[in-house]
This record gives sequence, structure tokens and C-alpha cells, in this order.
Amino acid sequence: MDNSTFDLNNFEDDNVWDLICEGRTKGVFQLESQLGRSWAKKVKPRNMNDLAALISLIRPGCLKAVTDGKSMTQHYCDRKSNKDPVTYPDESLEDILSETYGVLVYQEQSMKIVQKLADFDLKEADALRKAIGKKKAGLMEEVKKNFLEGSSIKGIITKEVAEEIFSWIEKSNRYAFNKSHAVSYAINAYWSAYCKHYKTIPFYVSYLNHSDRKPDSQKEMKELIVDAKFSDIEVYPPRLGHLYTSFTHKDGKIYFGINYVKNVGTKECEKIEQICADSDVSKYNWMDVLTKIIHKGKINKRAAVALISVGAFTGENNTIDRERMLYEFDSWKDLTAREQEYITDIGDYNEYETLSSCVGHTINNLKINSRRLNTVIDIKQILDNPPHELKDNIPIIAQNEEKYMSCGLTCNKTDGFEMNFSSSLCKDIAKGTITGKVRLAVQINTVRLYKTKKGKNPGQLMAFLSVEDGSGSIDSVTVFPDCYSQHKDLLVEGNTVLMVGEISKKENTSVIVNKVSQI
Repeated sequence: MDNSTFDLNNFEDDNVWDLICEGRTKGVFQLESQLGRSWAKKVKPRNMNDLAALISLIRPGCLKAVTDGKSMTQHYCDRKSNKDPVTYPDESLEDILSETYGVLVYQEQSMKIVQKLADFDLKEADALRKAIGKKKAGLMEEVKKNFLEGSSIKGIITKEVAEEIFSWIEKSNRYAFNKSHAVSYAINAYWSAYCKHYKTIPFYVSYLNHSDRKPDSQKEMKELIVDAKFSDIEVYPPRLGHLYTSFTHKDGKIYFGINYVKNVGTKECEKIEQICADSDVSKYNWMDVLTKIIHKGKINKRAAVALISVGAFTGENNTIDRERMLYEFDSWKDLTAREQEYITDIGDYNEYETLSSCVGHTINNLKINSRRLNTVIDIKQILDNPPHELKDNIPIIAQNEEKYMSCGLTCNKTDGFEMNFSSSLCKDIAKGTITGKVRLAVQINTVRLYKTKKGKNPGQLMAFLSVEDGSGSIDSVTVFPDCYSQHKDLLVEGNTVLMVGEISKKENTSVIVNKVSQI
């Protein structure tokens, strides 16, 4: 990250291309999905032509158009990397298909092919585009007939080759881009990647603040936060002195916006924002929070519980455990409005850091009738004698933060396991700095099942996983059928497990799992 000046016409920054080629494209226009990130690492574009092709190649048309046992996307990738030679359906098409290594990628290429081989005029060529794009079977048959007749008259290719080429056109152009569309998308993708590299913190803040527009906003937030760790950027939970409505960056840090905490509505945010504007809440202790923010701010129960649970009311002068705060807040609701107001009027809580001490003061100084007095004494007894130790621990903190903020910011469910069980971290694997055998303590984020088509026993289930630990995440973890059938009960989303495996020899950021155990 630096203060680099953005040049709209410069598309030759190696740092930007490195980011794309390494698949660090979460949040990058058109390449943010797991599919986009995966193919970016395979295709490794280093110029705008390759980037435009990549964006087109990850569309259903090219991915599902299979020839010689491979998709058009894979053909492009293998030819670009010199794994396979560049070939053409007919040598006459080299001038049309050379820029995409002999692979049909764009609608314009199909239009040029039918013009060259069958003397289609522009109107007839556009009819082909419409027939494919709108899936009009009747029109497609008519266009095919005209192509075969035209190619026969033209005489450049045989009828058999003409049939093959048209079949190719049909398959590869389903949902395909036109080139102008792909290039404009590529420009926006490059600019987006540029911002991610050079304006990293504002980039993440902007995307996080728009995560609620995604169908699964919680998942989107989590993926962005985990991805930020890869760039050595931490997203901090809200804290006293840093209670911002939206995701905010300050002094090189990103703070979680309280409006994105589950169960905290816009009205609560506005109330808290006003309180923070009028007072230095960073100095508040727990009783200040309870009376001046929650009580006077009329923060509803669900919002208060959520904010307490994620540590939003922890600060310099409030080091009370979240479990203690939740326990005392529950008892606060058992006090009458008169008793709550009396405690609120104390004002200076230097001597009263807990609700128990305030209730004790109330018993001694507020006139309470005998029947009610016994109840208040019981409340103090409950406060002084909790059923269990009110101490925070890693599993509880991680669980609550994941519940209300999509992921653990203070800690991760695997914290504490890494030192004892793991030999590697997700972040190091994602950077490609590890080889050989690995042992990982991770939380499973997603599980995708796939039925094998080849091998000794086709039709068996295998799994592709994305996992995370406190350092970051990896989305390329493979569990082959033998291992999956043995450990499938443990391979469940949200589960925390120890995985033993090895780095893939084909892809140094991928892990092949050999053994799984519960931790």
C-alpha cells in the first residue's frame, strides 16, 4: 500500500498483475468468486487481452462447452501455459482465433467465422448471435442450414468440418460475452485490483460497507474479513471510543460497524452515535455503559445483548468480562424503573464498577417497602453468587462473535489449538511458502461434494473444502473418496478439526487431506 497516483491509461503495473495471477481477487470486479479466484491463478493474465478472455472464459458457455474431454476454459489455460499445442478447427481460422490460442471465446469470433467460411453478411452473422443468445431453436436450425449451404459453396472446408465447427460455435457461445463487453469488464477489474493493492484499507472498508447488498451478507463479510488478513490487515471489533455506525478506518485500522452487528438496528445506531458525540465514552466503566448508553439510550434488549457479546462495551476502564456484563444486564431488567433511575442518578461510578455494588448502595439508601426489599436483596444475592464462573474464554468469545459479526475478530475457534496441534497456518499455505506434509487446526467454512467420474470406483463422493484458522483461509482443500468416506461425519460446515495432509504438487496453494480428527 502506498500513495501511488492512479493512471487511468496505465495497465502495466506488475504489482496489480501479480495480485490477479496469485488469485488474491476477493472483492475484485468479476473475479471475486471462488471460481474467478481459482481460474485467475490458472490462466495468469499479464495483459488486458488475457484478462478480458479470463472474464469470458469463466462464464457457463466456455466452462460447459467440452471438446476432447476438456472445457474451452481448460483448453485455453493449457494452451496459454504451453501444456498443449495451439490448434485450430481449420487453419483458415488462425487469424480469427490466434489471440485466444485457437479457442472460441467471443461472440464476434463466431460472427467472423461464419462470414469467412460461408459468406454471411453482417445481418446474417448477427442472426447467429441472436439465435444462440436467445436460444431460439427454430432460428438456430435456419442459421445452421444457411451456414452449411454457404460453406459448401465457398468451398474452404468440407461438410464434415463445417458440421464440427458449427457444433463448436453452438456450445461455446452459450452465455458467451461479446468482446467489447469483456474488455470493458476487464478494465474495471484491473482498476479494482489496482485499488486493492495500493489503497488496500479504503478498498476493504468500501466493500465491507456494501456487503449487505449481497444475497448472503454474513458470508460475504466473513470472506472479506478473512481475506483482509492475507494483506496483514485486521478488522477490529467495535469498542468504547470506536463505536462507528459503518465500517470505518482510523489510524491504519478498520473497525467493525455496529450497524452490521446482528440484531442492532438503525435506531440503536443513531442513539449510540449521539451518545458518543456528546460524551467521551472511551472512559466509561461498565456501570457508565449500563446506565448512560443502554438505559438512557433506550437500547433494546436484543441489541444490547449483541453489543455486549461482541465486546463493543469493552474499553480502557471497562475490563469486566463479557459473561459478567451479560449476567448483570439480565439482573438489571429485574429492577424497577425507580430503582434503575436511582442507580442512574449516582452518576459517578468510580466506586461502583459492578451492578452488585450499585444494588448494595440502593438497598442502603433508597426507601423500599419491605416486600420489595426482599426481592432486591435476592437480586443482589444472585449477582454475588452466579451459578458458574463468569469468565470469558476463547470458544465463547469466538462463538458469540461469529453469531453476531459473521466471524471471530478477537479470536478464532482454532486459537489455542494451533500451537498444540498444527504445524502450518492457512496464510502461509495461501502464499505458497509451504511444501510437503502439513498439519492444520482449522474451522470448516464450506463443503462441496462431487461424484467421481473416473478412477477405480466411479460415482464415489469426494469433497472440496474451504477452511480457516486465525491467520486466514484457504479455499482449495481436496478430500478424495477413501478419506471422505472414512471421515465424512467430521467434514461438516462449522466444525473445528485437525487435518493432516500434504501440499498438492500441481498447485502449491492447495492441500490434499489424508486424515481428519476432532479437536
